[in-house]
Amino acid sequence: MKLKETQSQPVSLGSLWREFLPLSLSDVTMACGDPMMTTTLAHLPDAQNNLAAVGIAKSLAIFFESPIIMILHAANALAGSEGSRKALWRFTLFVGAGLTCLLSLLGLPIIFNFVGVSLLGIPSAMLTTVSRVLLLMGAWPFAIAWRRYFQGLLIYHGQSRAVAKASIFRLFTLALVLTGGFFFPISGGILAGLALISGVVVEAMAVTVFARLSGATIPPQIEQPNLPRNLAQVWKFYLPLANSMMVVWGGRAILISILARAEDATIAIAAWSAAWGLVLVIANSTRMVQQMVIKYRHQVSDRQLLTFAISVGTACSSLLLLMSITPIGDRIVQSFIGNDLTLANSIKPVLLICAIVPLFVALQNATQGFLVSENRTGHVNLSTWLGTGTLLIIATFAINKGMNGAMAAAIAMITSMLVEVTCLLWRRAAKSQ
Repeated sequence: MKLKETQSQPVSLGSLWREFLPLSLSDVTMACGDPMMTTTLAHLPDAQNNLAAVGIAKSLAIFFESPIIMILHAANALAGSEGSRKALWRFTLFVGAGLTCLLSLLGLPIIFNFVGVSLLGIPSAMLTTVSRVLLLMGAWPFAIAWRRYFQGLLIYHGQSRAVAKASIFRLFTLALVLTGGFFFPISGGILAGLALISGVVVEAMAVTVFARLSGATIPPQIEQPNLPRNLAQVWKFYLPLANSMMVVWGGRAILISILARAEDATIAIAAWSAAWGLVLVIANSTRMVQQMVIKYRHQVSDRQLLTFAISVGTACSSLLLLMSITPIGDRIVQSFIGNDLTLANSIKPVLLICAIVPLFVALQNATQGFLVSENRTGHVNLSTWLGTGTLLIIATFAINKGMNGAMAAAIAMITSMLVEVTCLLWRRAAKSQ
């Protein structure tokens, strides 16, 4: 699978970086929303409970989003045919609407009060807040599906700057809504839910407008052959991509339920959600490495693409390491979570352990890009299952042994990523031999 046919021409490491940075900006601005939200909630009443409740609600919302995360990749791959575009668009609307209905049903108090206690082990004090946030975010999967379809078309047509601009609109909307929390008497959880859904709806509208203005919605004159052209074919093409994302985000939602059983459950969930949000601001900036690998696979040597991925990951991991060990990093964390010393002391060790996460994410996405470009998505799924299984087993074992919840999550996450990256590299090396 590849994004589009391109003519062979020399591509330097600097050229890869120049094209990568605008795409990376879209992920960075999206990830910046988490620390911005955490900072706001940390300065509002009942900070720990609201941070924990929003962390739970967002994990569940992202789990319901997970089946359509790879719509962007599919839109890139299928944009070369008018029939494929139409089939994928119908698929996007159908799946997005279905997932939105399911998430909204889960948010109903009569359902969530049962699921939250019996299956997820959520403390009863958080149930009402989590339920309300889920109801506010009911349209989240549909808006994400819509947004990623048009993002895929924009990237296919080389409009990466438009993708970045739309993400800035999302961040600005999020900031605007969160600012209202300091002027109006509103619960921190409700405020976060409103901010999250408002931001993603604005971004979905922006990418739609940019796609139409740039001509990205106009089908190509020369169509690529052998692409899926109806719903059944699109489903067969898309299922392996969706499955890996469901496993990843399902595992992370279960991780929250494991933390809810820790001895320090409330502070553990709040600290992990806050720390992981900071980590993702930097780590997510490496994810578009996969798009670069898929696009340039047949123009650039595998060694150069892997070198590019390592350079991106190393730069981002170095930045996160500096944040975790320097006085400047201490001040960033303090400004991030306010004067809650208990929360701050729980976050710093997690940041140090997770400093290597950006490098792992870059290697993970680069290797996935190699496998996806060879249509070997089954190997991606296998690695994902192994990594997620490792995450949950180690987290459960650590919590049962009485370990600090946030530290247990960090150690489990690092180990799971190491297992997944090792498996991906092994499958890649086995193919090359």
